[in-house]
Amino acid sequence: MLTNSNHTEKSPTAESESLSATAHPTREETKLLAYEIYIQRGCADGHDVDDWLQAEHELFEKYTNTSRMTKAATV
Repeated sequence: MLTNSNHTEKSPTAESESLSATAHPTREETKLLAYEIYIQRGCADGHDVDDWLQAEHELFEKYTNTSRMTKAATV
């Protein structure tokens, strides 16, 4: 039986896992967007958690859509 230890082929699953593993917003991006949301709200205090969660949601949607487009372009 012949084996080739140098043969490393990426499966589509491994490739999509690596894309999803790297495609996520940074804490700094979330912080900046949450601050923008706070400003748009008129600097109303007491909504910091809501602003942060909204920022996370928007960024995760953005990264998910970007990841899907990148994945579709490579297929």
